[in-house]
Amino acid sequence: MKAPLDGICFVPDADPPHMVAVHHTTTASNCLRNKWLHDPALVTPRKGKKPTAPPGDLIKTAEIIAQERQRTPDLLATLILTTNEEPDEQLVRDVKAEGRARGMEVDVWSRSRLCHVLDNSPAGQRIRASELKITQELLSSELLYELSLKSLSLNQLHESPDAWVDRALDDTLRSSLHRDVTFLVAESGLGKSVACLRLVTAHVERGGFGLILSHDTIASATSLEQAVMVELRRLHPLLSLLGPSALEFCSPEHPILLIVEDINQSGKEAPRLAEKLANWSHDSSGKDAEHALAASWRLICPVWPDGVAPAKPDTLRLLTSG
Repeated sequence: MKAPLDGICFVPDADPPHMVAVHHTTTASNCLRNKWLHDPALVTPRKGKKPTAPPGDLIKTAEIIAQERQRTPDLLATLILTTNEEPDEQLVRDVKAEGRARGMEVDVWSRSRLCHVLDNSPAGQRIRASELKITQELLSSELLYELSLKSLSLNQLHESPDAWVDRALDDTLRSSLHRDVTFLVAESGLGKSVACLRLVTAHVERGGFGLILSHDTIASATSLEQAVMVELRRLHPLLSLLGPSALEFCSPEHPILLIVEDINQSGKEAPRLAEKLANWSHDSSGKDAEHALAASWRLICPVWPDGVAPAKPDTLRLLTSG
């Protein structure tokens, strides 16, 4: 049996109760008036015949609302009419007026309105990518999670379990996450990178966000937020600079976990990069807005002892594998 509505739902916990009905159509623009507003009760039939054209979407919805108000007298109602056409202004005004006369608000979603959402909002671009296979350009939480998985897949370590550090270091690393920046200081070959990768992998597997940042990215960036965007665009080249920041999808309760590749790979630049990371931590202690963003991330940088020794010791928070 064909349903009288394309969709119906009730707004959760609304007081008074609020019903939302939906009708979609691909009807040509010159037929939209009948599709939405045709009322068989107003048609004078030919002798011996009944009207054959079905009631319009608004009329059908009004009948359902009237039935529902018999048991919920204070019911609020909204009808959403979607179309891949552009209805003229007279039709939009008539639809709105007829809806109010029948006790409902009517919201028209035309082609231009749908396109605007699909093209200019992260959520809309997500739908566009999923349903129309158009590459997403604005960052969304779903895309950030996908890029977290991609970052991990590109940085897998194939080390023997014999090279892994003791589990005690895993616990120590987890306990360090109350800091915004942590340096994991140990000699080469003691499994610093494996421990960090294991930590961020577990974080992402629990539904969190995480990225591996190269030392080149750190060297070229002027802020942590810029470093994150540079890495995301490396993973997803069409990502727009005009979209939301990755940190906007994070919070103190659900921070993004950032692991910096061993900065000793940068040679003599390692102390300077270590000091830059430490200064990013200090920058977070300023204005409230900046601090709120800083609270949304955690960064761990594995480094050799020689990589931090020349840096200012009072600017560094050191975690040793002792």
